[in-house]
Amino acid sequence: MGEMVDKVLASLVASQNEAADDVLLEAVRIGTGAETTRALDALLQRKTPTGIFGILKLFKDLPQDLRLAILGRSDDLYHQLPEAGRADDAPLRSAAIRVIAMARLGKLSYVLSENLHHADDDVAGAAADALVSLSRHVASETRRLQSGTLDEVERKRAHRKLLEIRADIEAAVYRALDLHKGAKAQDLLRAALLLCDHPGSKTLAILSTSRHGGVSPMVKRLQQAPDAEHVEAFLLGATHGQLRTQFAMSFSAIDAGPVLDGLLRRTPWLKDNRLELCLRQVGRGAWWNDATLLRDLSRRQGPEAALIAEWIAFSGAHDVVQDEKLIKILDHVRADATARLRLLRIAMRRPRGASLSLLRRFLDDPEESIQRIATREIVRRRPADYSSVLLGLMKSGPETVRRVASRAISAGAFDNFYERFDKLDAATRVRAGKAVFKLLPDALLRLGRKLSGGGPEQRIKALTVTAELALADAVRDAVLALVCHDSPKVRSKAVTVAGTLTESVPDLMLEKALSDPDARVRANAIEVLEKTRRDDFIPLLAQRARATNNRERANAIKALHSLKVSAALPQLMLMLRDDRPEHRISALWAARHVGFYRMLTEVLRLSKEERDPRVRRYAEASTRLVATQVRAFSTPETDPTHPDNVRRAAAAKTPETPAAIPPVAARDLGAHIPVGPVRPGMARVYKPGPDGPGPTVLQFPNLPDTSLPSDKRVG
Repeated sequence: MGEMVDKVLASLVASQNEAADDVLLEAVRIGTGAETTRALDALLQRKTPTGIFGILKLFKDLPQDLRLAILGRSDDLYHQLPEAGRADDAPLRSAAIRVIAMARLGKLSYVLSENLHHADDDVAGAAADALVSLSRHVASETRRLQSGTLDEVERKRAHRKLLEIRADIEAAVYRALDLHKGAKAQDLLRAALLLCDHPGSKTLAILSTSRHGGVSPMVKRLQQAPDAEHVEAFLLGATHGQLRTQFAMSFSAIDAGPVLDGLLRRTPWLKDNRLELCLRQVGRGAWWNDATLLRDLSRRQGPEAALIAEWIAFSGAHDVVQDEKLIKILDHVRADATARLRLLRIAMRRPRGASLSLLRRFLDDPEESIQRIATREIVRRRPADYSSVLLGLMKSGPETVRRVASRAISAGAFDNFYERFDKLDAATRVRAGKAVFKLLPDALLRLGRKLSGGGPEQRIKALTVTAELALADAVRDAVLALVCHDSPKVRSKAVTVAGTLTESVPDLMLEKALSDPDARVRANAIEVLEKTRRDDFIPLLAQRARATNNRERANAIKALHSLKVSAALPQLMLMLRDDRPEHRISALWAARHVGFYRMLTEVLRLSKEERDPRVRRYAEASTRLVATQVRAFSTPETDPTHPDNVRRAAAAKTPETPAAIPPVAARDLGAHIPVGPVRPGMARVYKPGPDGPGPTVLQFPNLPDTSLPSDKRVG
């Protein structure tokens, strides 16, 4: 019989049918003893919403042992409880709220705060009671930890569980007390006061938070005599400015024995009932002079002496005054590493700009781990002299400390260079960059991080650094990854930098860049393609030579010319005569790279007849460039305007023939109209004369031969 029941339960657990949940819920409802336990275990194994919701509805009617079994397996309910807490069924909501409170699931406190505004008073009341229950549990567990009655294992376990739930419960109560103004506000106030048991409590911070809805109720309640469970909140609230004047009056009205006992146990400085004066002395740390401190330290050793440091840290005294006393405590606990670590944590809790006297004492600690933590804290705070401190540690510190210091120094040097990169002139930043990347071993790694992270502007800057310092091969993977970036500006810059790689760009990535939707990316990809000098891309370049974008078109024509394709010059001539001004400007740019003397006629025409001022200025600049090149190569023997040549021609008085006319000088270039090439480095021109135009030859000595072979033609 038992084996048959096991098989039935196993099949129900493995079933995907919701009817299995109904069967198991019915078994829990009508079963007895072990049957109910096994059916409940099967439902918890299935973890279906139908089964979990059914368990929650039956929770209040189940026996005590089954309730404890469900609470012990609250992890199986964790993901379904928020849905149950938001269900339309009010009894299901109330059951989920009750289970959250009884299972101490502080991570789900937000479900309780959401139900405070429910229209059903039973649901809202259950949520408020659950928050109070969780707050009371936190307060009681805190007192149990402080009592010192737990062994080491149990204390660590309880402390870990308390840390897991306390922050969420405090946040839920803090938010609920600010937003909820209904009948449950007093219950929320009780929960907030239960959590006011230490100076760092979030609910205690309500007193110093402007425009918080819970300030007025808390002030009014703390002006009255406290309950026994609110003694800590009463004492901590007495340090608040609005409550000090009412503290003595409230204290005189206390007549409950437990409350008086709790106050006297927690106020060892109470003298002659002048509590307000004593609290002010506590705030200044005046009660603890050097003699008293040394006497108390002599009675305590190790971790107990470090607890005095916690008192001083929360006293509110100036950090310099605190350091004087904490250094004495550090000297007293020098032999205890645990106590020194606690003092180090106190120094690390301070805000930036606070005194570092105590923290510097740990830089020569005998424990290497403590010394390393202190070094990292110095790096994080970056005081004015932190570089000199780190250099000292580089000389005398242990290996791990020297490693931390070296990383911090290298990071500072790289960040300084990277931030000032844009402000330096080109020559200076290249020299500085080479020095940085030579001296810092992790500089390339940091540059790779800049390329891999940050916004588009930051990545473009990193690509600029990579290009100017010729580091593309060192960060090849990061550069190629940016070719596919979302930003077209980043892709355009990345394609340009990828063109400087020693190894060629992968074909797939290059084809993707050539078909990019952004014209700048395609134009830069064509420049990269030109460097590869591959003939299989000639048809694509011929197609792009007729593109609608001027930059892409000019780059394609330039690439065709570098590949010795005869169609490049006709396409460039068509581009020079294009109706769009930006295309004519780009054609003039391409003509500078191809060679002006091939199309000098069109350039001269643009410099004289062009109506667009931008195109005309660019054409005039191109004409001046050609004249400068001719003047640089002219000599007295080849210049007909040289005085010696003029006298020699006058003495001879022989008629000029086309073969005897020397090449024209550069300053007469504007009076000539080139009509076409004669041979490499020369062009035939017509010069106006008294008897009509006469042919002559314009020479360009030592210029490259750009005559094209006839074996590479396109269409």
